[in-house]
Amino acid sequence: MKQKIAIGNFEAFCLLINLFCSKIILDFPRNAAEDAGTAAWIMVLLVIVTVCVFIIVTAKLYKKFPRSDILDVAESGVGKAGKIIAGMLFMLQYLYLISIVLREFAEDIKVISLTTTPISIIIIMFCIGMLTGAFLGIETIARLHALSVPVLAFAFIIILLLSIPRFELSKIAPWLGPGPVAIIKKTIPNISMYTELTILLFIIPFLNDKANYAGIGKYAVLVSGFFFTFSTLTYMLVYQYPMATEFFLPIYQLARSIGIGRFLSRIEAIFILVWASSAFLYLSSGLYVISYLFKKSFGLKEQKPLLIPFTILIFSIAFIPENLYSALRLQRDIFRNYAWITTIVVPLFLLIAASVRAKNERRNISNEAKNQ
Repeated sequence: MKQKIAIGNFEAFCLLINLFCSKIILDFPRNAAEDAGTAAWIMVLLVIVTVCVFIIVTAKLYKKFPRSDILDVAESGVGKAGKIIAGMLFMLQYLYLISIVLREFAEDIKVISLTTTPISIIIIMFCIGMLTGAFLGIETIARLHALSVPVLAFAFIIILLLSIPRFELSKIAPWLGPGPVAIIKKTIPNISMYTELTILLFIIPFLNDKANYAGIGKYAVLVSGFFFTFSTLTYMLVYQYPMATEFFLPIYQLARSIGIGRFLSRIEAIFILVWASSAFLYLSSGLYVISYLFKKSFGLKEQKPLLIPFTILIFSIAFIPENLYSALRLQRDIFRNYAWITTIVVPLFLLIAASVRAKNERRNISNEAKNQ
């Protein structure tokens, strides 16, 4: 008998926190500075409010489908073909994202420490770790997150706190940056920083407390929102706009600049540990989700045989960008501008379609009963 997968609330919470906050380690503070200038942290707050509203609306619609993931909802609302289309849409999104992020992580570690190592070798190393994690399954991945995320969060907070002596409040003036209208316009594409929120909709059947999935998502958004806001604000208080738009690895740059006395320097070593751990957990989760979506969409019985082919596919796609700059532009100019559609619009459409269809079916049954 196949063992049932069970994920606790805290495990799911930590899983989401790492999936969200890995963007901070890559390049989010710099992107936020490019979008909203000195008001980058205000834009982040608007994104958090928007996503929380989405969670509240989704939770109300989801009450009719308590034990279903979003693909089951899609089948209820738009049929089996709709389920396959929705599954492939989500899968292609994550396939694109994980491939680009893999390239970014590999390029970053090459710049940071493995300067003479070929990029292909570094990517292979990440692929081996990613494949190993995905083979262990989502339950093990979630437990690893529960063990690792508190430690990683503590190390990350230390890096930010040690940057406080360099704060200058005048660096975030003018407070509204390019103006309220420009900030609001940039809020919508930046919803993509919470793209991985849809993973919560895929793992609902695996949660021990299925009814509390909305609470897990809300607290994960709020806590990660604290890290997004604090890291962006810290970065802007240390590096004045437009200088803040120049660094490819903003948090690493912060860590490198920290030096307190003779015995507290080279803090970037902590960053590398945080960065590498977060990367392996993120990529393992992504590979698992990609193979799960393919399996679920087409009703396959086994998932593990899909992991190696998808790893090879991700490895191949990761080489499409010519360099780190190309990978960053692909994520920023293409993925970020459209990912909010699959994050917000598609789940809402599927939930509304399923709700309307369920209501019509109940009405038809009621009418038939009256006629009899």
